[in-house]
Amino acid sequence: MKPTILFLSRKWPPAVGGMETHAFELFAGLSEVADVHPLVLAGRPDGRAPGLLAYAAFLLKAMVFCTWHARKFERLILCDLILFPTAVLHRCLNPGARRIVYVHGLDLVYQQRSGLLPWVYGGYLRAFRASQACFSRIVANSRHTRELAEQQGLRDVVVINPSLPSSSFPEHDTTAALPLAWEEAKGTHFRILYFGRLIPRKGALWFAGNVMPMIAERARFYVVGDSSLHQYKAELAACARTHLLGRVDSPRLATMIRQADVVVMPNVAVSGQVDVEGFGLVAIETTALGGRLLAARIDGISDAVVDGITGRLLPSGDAEVWASLLEQSRTPGTSVFPDADSAATETRTRYACSIQAQAFMALLDPSEEQAQE
Repeated sequence: MKPTILFLSRKWPPAVGGMETHAFELFAGLSEVADVHPLVLAGRPDGRAPGLLAYAAFLLKAMVFCTWHARKFERLILCDLILFPTAVLHRCLNPGARRIVYVHGLDLVYQQRSGLLPWVYGGYLRAFRASQACFSRIVANSRHTRELAEQQGLRDVVVINPSLPSSSFPEHDTTAALPLAWEEAKGTHFRILYFGRLIPRKGALWFAGNVMPMIAERARFYVVGDSSLHQYKAELAACARTHLLGRVDSPRLATMIRQADVVVMPNVAVSGQVDVEGFGLVAIETTALGGRLLAARIDGISDAVVDGITGRLLPSGDAEVWASLLEQSRTPGTSVFPDADSAATETRTRYACSIQAQAFMALLDPSEEQAQE
């Protein structure tokens, strides 16, 4: 008989984001080995996350559910610490159960921002820290996140990396038309691809403004993604040899990743903004497809790239190093990147959904956890 798990997440599709993807993939993996009861807050149809009132209502709903059903579930997983009052109630009603909370980078730094809401959240985080004994284990999505957690006074934090999303990209290239600017450069230009959110810390504007001017004229920078930061997009669009392609669907993007000469994750530290890259799903999505990846050695990205094995890690913000390696990669016979097939195999093995699920199940089963230790 499969073990039963109560699974709570306020981040869920159709909302788009790393936490939503991770929660869904974790649920899917656990469902292969356990009877998982999901209690989740679905995102908006347009891909946006629900608002604060929806979060509050969901927390209340989860606590009411636990009031009636806590004794039915000997295992509880919270996908982020916002829902911790549910775990406190669950412990009161079922003290012998195993409870796990998964913490993310933003969970641990948001209170450092300015404004009323971060100030209120700071008190909420202190309450979580005081109540952490109700959890059997606290799980971080990367070593960097674990360091942040320990700085906040959290104890017994273990690292379980997110898994490769099973449905992010198709295995075969699409026959559908790709963006015209991309197709026109085929065979004549060195194509550098970025995909993801267009926000300062992701580094697309830094790369376009600092690295592109240092490399050969034949190079072109293609940016896939969108943003509500209109000034940021305008500055990016004004950069030389840079093409903003907007949103591109998964089949076309997968083809572009395979065709790109280089895929970049040029994340940078941004003063005045308190946010972190907890893990970096873009990295494993790229290398699993055989994409040639250059990524910044910053935050949790170091857990998503095995340097020299799945991709290359470079110093964040060092334009000269980035430009030098890009120029090397254009030289015939120069081995800058690992073999694409080997990198893809390593990524798919290392970040398999089953590995993540087994790690969680070990924490939920005291005998298995002790055996691993």
